[in-house]
Amino acid sequence: MKILSPVDFSTTSVKACGWAARFLEQMGGGTLELLHCVNVVSRSAMFIKMDDVFKEQAEADFKELLPKIRALAPSVEVSAKIIIRDPKTFIPDYAGHYSFDLIVNGTKGLTALKDMTVGSVTAYLMDRSPVPLLTIPEETEFSPVEKIILGVDSNVTEVAAFQSIIDLARKVKAELIFVNTSEEVSTPEEIESFTLAIEGISSKGFVIPQRNSVPQALSKFSLEQDADILVMIHRKRQWYQRLFQTSITKEGLFEIKTPLLILPMDAT
Repeated sequence: MKILSPVDFSTTSVKACGWAARFLEQMGGGTLELLHCVNVVSRSAMFIKMDDVFKEQAEADFKELLPKIRALAPSVEVSAKIIIRDPKTFIPDYAGHYSFDLIVNGTKGLTALKDMTVGSVTAYLMDRSPVPLLTIPEETEFSPVEKIILGVDSNVTEVAAFQSIIDLARKVKAELIFVNTSEEVSTPEEIESFTLAIEGISSKGFVIPQRNSVPQALSKFSLEQDADILVMIHRKRQWYQRLFQTSITKEGLFEIKTPLLILPMDAT
């Protein structure tokens, strides 16, 4: 597996890099590229280009960070790249062009504001990444992936539709739980029709109460189930779109306490 992990050297982004490295170690190895984008507009009146100043600082930060990440995952090939570009426009094209399997990013950056640094990049990538995006909450510590929850609509019939997640669950020997939210139930109900027969994987299905919002419902259920990853599928005009009808619902995604994997529709 080949993972791209954007980093701005905030605590959250560094933690996401470490999570990615240890996840690859669990997978049996792979490659991890740490990417820092210097997004500064140089002023001709300045004696020193600020781009160069920030690049030199990033080089020093990587010199300190890389040995720590490599120590977490000895079997993983870890590299670093510094680019003087806007991360929002650069990362999606770069990830697609170089065939990364996954982007692993933190939910917040150097500021607590969601509309700046890594926070804004994560929100941007949720809509535009051509490859699956895994966001790591600020409080999350890595533990081996043993349980994956997949948020689905009511038509759970084709195993092929979730093949990439099935492959991942099989690789790490994780249990796979299919979940649909509904306004018609008051407590989680196990539904046999959501339990697909998948060779080599333990799976089950639930319908859970939607309550105030889909993100809140899925987040609560994920915590109750002690899940390691929550997966949502990006369908432009179907179930997933309801999460992004207002800024409030999108904000809710940043409150999810379980690592959140956004799976583009064409990645299924």
